[in-house]
Amino acid sequence: MHLLTVFSSCLLSAALASPGSRWHSEQRVESPATFRRDQAWRRSRLHIQIALAQSHADRAAESLLRISDPNSEEYGQHWTAQDVAEAFAPSRAHASMVKDWLYGFGITADRLLSSHGGGYILVDLTVEEAMKLFNPTCSRRNNKQSDETYIGCDHHSIPESLSPFIDYIITVRKPTTGLPHDIPNRTRHRSAEPKAQSLQRRNKTADINCLEYTTPSCLRELYHIPQAIDPHPNNSFGIFEVAWATWLPEDLDLFFSNFEPQLVGKYPSVQRIDGGYTQTSFNISPFNLEPDLDFEYAISLTNPLPITNIQVGDKVSGGDINNMLAAFDEYYCGALDSSMDPTFPASRPGGYDETTDCGTVTPPKVLSISYSYPEAEFPPEYLRRQCLEFLKLGLMGVTVVVSSGDTGPQSGPEPGACINGTTGAFNATTGRFSPQWPSSCPWVTSVGGTQRVSTNTTTKMNEEEVLLETAFHVDLGNGRILTSGGGFSNVFPAPAYQHTAVSAYRQRERAHLDELESRGYFHGPLGRGFPDVAMLARGYLAAVDGKLRTVHGTSASAPVFASLVALVNNERLRAGKKPVGFANPALYAHARAAAVAAEEEEEEEEGLFNDVTTGTNRGCGADPAFRAAEGWDAVTGLGSPDYERLRKVFMDLP
Repeated sequence: MHLLTVFSSCLLSAALASPGSRWHSEQRVESPATFRRDQAWRRSRLHIQIALAQSHADRAAESLLRISDPNSEEYGQHWTAQDVAEAFAPSRAHASMVKDWLYGFGITADRLLSSHGGGYILVDLTVEEAMKLFNPTCSRRNNKQSDETYIGCDHHSIPESLSPFIDYIITVRKPTTGLPHDIPNRTRHRSAEPKAQSLQRRNKTADINCLEYTTPSCLRELYHIPQAIDPHPNNSFGIFEVAWATWLPEDLDLFFSNFEPQLVGKYPSVQRIDGGYTQTSFNISPFNLEPDLDFEYAISLTNPLPITNIQVGDKVSGGDINNMLAAFDEYYCGALDSSMDPTFPASRPGGYDETTDCGTVTPPKVLSISYSYPEAEFPPEYLRRQCLEFLKLGLMGVTVVVSSGDTGPQSGPEPGACINGTTGAFNATTGRFSPQWPSSCPWVTSVGGTQRVSTNTTTKMNEEEVLLETAFHVDLGNGRILTSGGGFSNVFPAPAYQHTAVSAYRQRERAHLDELESRGYFHGPLGRGFPDVAMLARGYLAAVDGKLRTVHGTSASAPVFASLVALVNNERLRAGKKPVGFANPALYAHARAAAVAAEEEEEEEEGLFNDVTTGTNRGCGADPAFRAAEGWDAVTGLGSPDYERLRKVFMDLP
């Protein structure tokens, strides 16, 4: 106790005595094309948010792998929400040291606001005070697209001695004129625009050509998915949707009447976060396609398991993944960045007029996210904090499943964008590969896309002949090409469970990857590779806005794989076991063991995955970009799973 006090006092003295020794946090860089910077108003007020380093964050990955590694004695020993909160709570002593440093500059306690759990300190300052404290570059900026004027500061710095206790510092955007960003800037899903077909209404599915279309019966046939289960009362399955995106009861009923007649009238429950705005006034594809598709297939494949629509955001500001994570974890609320995340209460009429929902929602045991964003659109510290929240969900036994996108190594809405190799700007049509988020987070399960091979070629899986799959690739015409999202993170290194798989792919594809690197598409060691697995992504029949349409994309693949995990969870819970939780270590371990057995010419086990070895993705000027290959690859991951083998693998675990 005395040693700690002396150490803290010495450290604080060093901080106050050495103002010239600085550590620089990374900051978001606004696009020069979007923002016009003027001289800062020195007497204007702004809020600076200091994110305190979470305790034991450096050991978080080790903790998750211990309970997710199938060879670990601690496998399946998930933490409670209270365990997680206590393990990662920032040190009170470190928070006091940061506050004392602020007090030393004359900042009084009434100008500091601590977040839930004390993980963040919000400081009310004038621009002049901020410049003295953090030595940033501040200016008044105007967003020409939204007519928003605000004070922004970049490149904050602090004494080096405080740097171990602070993750990052940002200026919380505080509009001085204008209105919040439009909803389209907040909600970006990767579902491909539907390619409408003149399909006749059907009352049975026996005549569906599963080479051309995908329906629930086609998925059951290909992946051996059971049709009836006895739901366990503690099982849960949730699907993330953003404000305005709304499934229509009449669409679900139209779909079910054609393909699952017994489900007519079956709908998901709705969990509203920060208003959870839904609407039926505008029945158009941008609002209805994604949720219609998600729930038509998830309900069909998991019935009678109840499914929850996790609806996030209000009608004014919308909502995003961070808003959902804050509702799961009250200590994360301070991480919401008003320059990127909607915050509440809303100031405009019709908005959510209560404070941001913090820790009000229990996360489901399986969470499916079909929305994705460019990794390059966010500062690294924002990504790391959000990724840590996904890790925490894994510690609590939650499986997070995300779609890998439909634009190959590019990111953003179709046709996707790349990173300018010279300027680093994210908006180029050629240049460096731009990974998708949150697929590039190591603690989620990313799902890529496949499609059936339209030949009679077959392979054996579980002693049955099945039609082969190849990498997802659809030509929509007029130069619009959809391919399975995949590649490597520019922020996160390859996690321990993936080292062998990524190294093997690097070795197997060395000549091609060297060529891509020499042409500037990526550089340095390969980071976290994605996707992890793949499912059919082509030709889904969906009822959208009163019509049957054909829809393509990995936004369909993700809820299908999540449905399989929810079914496995049901089996484990009925056997008195814990849910699957973070699935990746077990999936990669099984694939690794199968590869070793094959090399040693041992008797080959039944295959968990249909190893997709043909096809490519494309983007940023590279065609092909990454190629499917034996084992894991950056197009289809480990391949597509067989449900019965997936079930056996996880039922054999404690």
